[in-house]
Amino acid sequence: MALYTYPGNIHIHSTYSDGSGSIKQIASHAARAGLSFVIITDHETLEGLAEEGLHSKVVTLVGIEINRPHSHYLAFGLTEPPASDPENPQKVIDAVRTAGGLGFIAHPFEKGSPYLEKGQAYPWKHWPVFGFTGLEIWNYSSHWRGLHPSLLRTIYYFFFNRKAAMRGAPPELLALWDCYNASGQRVVGIGGSDAHAFIYRLGFLPLHIFSYQYIFSTVNTYLLLEEELAEDFQTAKAQILSALNEGRCYISFDSLAKGSDFNFYAVSGEKRYLMGSALVFTPGLTLEAKVPVKSALIKLVRNGQVIHTGSGSSLSFPVQQPGIYRLEVFIKPFLGRPRPWIYSNPTFINKV
Repeated sequence: MALYTYPGNIHIHSTYSDGSGSIKQIASHAARAGLSFVIITDHETLEGLAEEGLHSKVVTLVGIEINRPHSHYLAFGLTEPPASDPENPQKVIDAVRTAGGLGFIAHPFEKGSPYLEKGQAYPWKHWPVFGFTGLEIWNYSSHWRGLHPSLLRTIYYFFFNRKAAMRGAPPELLALWDCYNASGQRVVGIGGSDAHAFIYRLGFLPLHIFSYQYIFSTVNTYLLLEEELAEDFQTAKAQILSALNEGRCYISFDSLAKGSDFNFYAVSGEKRYLMGSALVFTPGLTLEAKVPVKSALIKLVRNGQVIHTGSGSSLSFPVQQPGIYRLEVFIKPFLGRPRPWIYSNPTFINKV
């Protein structure tokens, strides 16, 4: 069975809200970054829907980011914007689901920095909530902003070593993700950029804070498809939303290395189950992984706990018991600690 991987960037703001680029400009930057799709999520508006389509050969979808002061919620596949309700986000989740859309909780544990945007942060404030499609488990802009306790370090990271600031998906967010999945609510993990390409002026010099071109090379979400992404826009849109809904996707920090051609699947007899699948445990079941670098550190996680660690470009693990299995992949540098790189979505192996 042939498999195809398609990189995309999710959670992008355009001039329809507080981004600096038009939708066509964003798609052009995405094409130069080698992306196959983007999802625009402007604040409280779906005005950009009229511009959905293929731009620069990039499948350009328009969603929405709902709630402004906190409890941000990304919704895809809608035709009308739901009413915001940050004090009752469950109502927003229910409205998106009723309308047939997909909904993802955005940067739920966001932390601000006093040296960036005056410490502003937009965390999720009301728990528990249910019925959402997934979680944004790694948001580049949000994560980067929350890691800078000093002005000197902020300046160093921004101008000289942006990769060093990224430490992987926040552990508390991974724990939340695992907890929801263990409770019986299947939750899809995605990566986001929260791209705005803000333009500040230092005197007469314009300074882009994470240009679209740059940020499209950071935290991306890759889709796994069993058929090629269609050239027809509506068909491609359906493929993308279906893959996101089913968890046939993974997150890659492409600043370290492109995440193309990664795969994680279960094999039972002659049948292969992609990540996001649910299957029944049977003797002889194995988990297989393919990693697009030769010297990766691969951690297999079951029910939130690391149960196996290996090195190399592949993994073959005989499953001994049911559970919820996912992978975390790290790149091993010549010096220093392994760097978090790829997070798979889980495979659900059930008793019956």
